[in-house]
Order: sequence, then structure tokens, then C-alpha cells
Amino acid sequence: MRAARIGLSGAAALGALLLGLLVGFDRLGGIPAGVRVGGVPLAREDAAGQLARRAEAWAEEPLRIEVDGSFRTRARGELGARVDVEAALAGARSVAHRGEPVADARDLLAAWSGEVDLPWRVAVDSGPVRALVRELAHEVDRPARGPRFSAAGRLVELSEDGARLDRAGAVAAIVGALRRGERAVRLPATTLSSGVGDQAAPPVARPPARPVVLARYATDYHPRERDRSHNLATAAGYLDGATIPARGRLSFNDRVGARSRARGYRDAHVIVGGEMVDGIGGGVCQIASTLHAAAFLGGFDFVEHHPHSRPSAYIPMGLDATVVWPNVDLVIANPYPFEVTVRARADRGQVVVELLGVGPRRAVDWRRRTLDTEPWTERFVEDPSIAEGDEVVSQRPILGYTILRERTIEDARGVHLEERRIVYPPTDRIVRVAPGYANAVPDNPY
Repeated sequence: MRAARIGLSGAAALGALLLGLLVGFDRLGGIPAGVRVGGVPLAREDAAGQLARRAEAWAEEPLRIEVDGSFRTRARGELGARVDVEAALAGARSVAHRGEPVADARDLLAAWSGEVDLPWRVAVDSGPVRALVRELAHEVDRPARGPRFSAAGRLVELSEDGARLDRAGAVAAIVGALRRGERAVRLPATTLSSGVGDQAAPPVARPPARPVVLARYATDYHPRERDRSHNLATAAGYLDGATIPARGRLSFNDRVGARSRARGYRDAHVIVGGEMVDGIGGGVCQIASTLHAAAFLGGFDFVEHHPHSRPSAYIPMGLDATVVWPNVDLVIANPYPFEVTVRARADRGQVVVELLGVGPRRAVDWRRRTLDTEPWTERFVEDPSIAEGDEVVSQRPILGYTILRERTIEDARGVHLEERRIVYPPTDRIVRVAPGYANAVPDNPY
């Protein structure tokens, strides 16, 4: 019995010594061998560099976002998500470093067995996500409407349910998907019932196929700017009801016509030579831009399209369009084998353009990347109304951007990718000074 007790005691001591040496030896490397982060073994020699490279690749991976039957993809980093490399590194270094020999030994053996897999620690800035949700809401939100009949009682348009994107739910869904490292997410949208079923339509008056919304886009404006609001409503009225024949084209200028007082337009802000000034028909470009965005997201083709000379506050870069009567036009080509009807309105601070057809619509996904930025400069302009020594800033500056716009279209013929490089030159900061003072102040680049 005495010999047995001595043997057991010696074995325990020897085991404890070996475990202590084993743990102590592994601690020399800082991170136990076999530790995984996000399912991938971590190399102890260059753990920080390896984590940084993997975090960068993780941020570049796309998140597929489904909403109202259409899809968008955005890189995780573009949505404000990043991997906390320092936290991941600290977590890896804490394995088998509790200061408790038995527990540390157990962790060490688990690491060697591949059982220690630490999750990514993801931080998300919700600002870019909220901006994307606001942008998507312009495409999804639409009011419910009942059937419309002519004066003779004939059905002109069937009832249609509306939809509204759940903003808070969409933000939470995207942020949650980013934190969990998921590759796809579906955003919640609420159906707004029209309260009227198709049975309300007389059977003899029902068209052969129910029209569907192929694409929709909305932009916001300030109703308090009365002249500009008037021009938006006027141009939308001319555009509303336009039809694009199957495989045919629509010219914005041909449909909307000259921007003149005789056609009901007023003076409002327009961009001329990169500077905001008053001009007849100011605001019409917002109607063209909203139409362009709807057609772009609906998979339509473009015979003629010109971006603005500066980013627009009411629409993301890459979706805008400028038009000038009669030479600068927006011409849309209908790729569908059926006629498409344009519905447009400007009311209560929102421009809405819908493209209706008998379907099915093309599946469209798009993204843009900023390739370069260009600084703005300060320009001094002499103005007799300015007193000596005074300065009046008449135009705020805007950085110049070069973006790459990518669009993927999927239809019965397959999938194809379009790329276009778009340049927005920088907008000068214009300062008005008294005559004779413009040359006294040097240019001040920013």
C-alpha cells in the first residue's frame, strides 16, 4: 500500500510537471497551435498580419440584399462593417492563458485537437446601412390604389396593393447579417391592401394580362420651393402616360417638350457651367433622373444618357441624368417584347416614376465604387453689389468624384455585366468680392 501511494503521488507530480512544462512551452509562442478564427487555423508566426489580410478580404465580400423581389449587392465594408482585428488577436492570445494550469492545459489540448474556433468580432457603423435603407425605400414604397374607370364605366386600370419598407426592421436585418457574417439577407416589407379584389373589375372589361410594376423609383424635393415644385409637377404631367413600344424607344425631350413659359414652366435653380443659377424650367432634371433610375433598375437600355456635372442631393451618384432642351436628351430603349407605360407624378415632396408592363421583368443588381476624388478650388468673382472688404460665399464647394458603375442583368438570354466609368468634376467654392479685389486674394485649393 505504501509503495502504491508513493507511485501514484509521483505520477501525479510528474504529470503536473509535464503539463506545466507543456503549457509554459506553448506560451512561448503566444497563441497555442491549432487555434482557429472564423473556421481557419491561425498561424502563430504572423498572426496579426494574417488576421489583417483576412479581415480586409472579409470586408470586400458582398452581401446580397433582397427586397420586394429585386436584389442588390454591397460589399460588407461599404456597409460600414469591419472586423475588430485587435479583439480577434487578443481572443486568440487568451486561449490557454487563464493562469490556471489544469484549465490552461485543457484549453491547450482542445486547441491542438481543432476544437477552439473563435468567432469574428464584427463592428458595424449603422450610418451607411441607414443610408442604403433610405435609398431602397424610394424603390419599394408605393401607395395602394383601387381600380380606375372611365366616364363610360369601362375599366382603365386594375386595383393594386401598395408596399412599404420596414425601415427599422431593414436596418436591423442588415446589421444582424453583417455581424453574423451571412452572405444574404431579405428585408421586411409590409403589403398595403387596396381593399379591392380583382372581382371588382367587370369580366368583359378585364385586359388580357394584368400589368405589373417593372421598376419604380422615387426622389424627394422641398415643396416650399414653389417655383421648382411647380416645374416638377409640370414635367411629370407631360411624362405621365408615355408609352414605349416593344423594342422601341422613348425620348425625354420629345415627350416633355420645350421648357418654356408657354408650356407652363417657371424660373428656378439650374446648373450652368458648374454653377447654380436661376433658369426657366429649373428642376426638370430631377424628373429625368428619377425616370433614368427606374429604367436603370428595371433593366432598360440607354441610347443617350448624360450624368450631371456635379453630384445631386436628391439621388445617388450613378443614377442621375441631366437634360437640356433641345440638345441634351435621355433616350431609353425598351428591351421587352411588350409595350411599357410610364407613370409619373410629383406631389407632396416626392417624385415617383413607375414603369408598367405585362412582365416578367429582368433581374437587375448594381453597385458603384469610388475610384478617385479630386479637390475643389476657391474662385473669387467681382460683384459691384459687394462692399469693399466684404466677402459673400455664393456657392458651396463639392469634391470631384470618379466612380465605376456596375450593373448585372439576368433574363431569359442569360446574365451579362455592364460597367461604366462616370466623372463628376469638382465644384468650385465661389466667393463674391468688390470690384478690384478678385486678384488680390490668391486661389486657395482644398
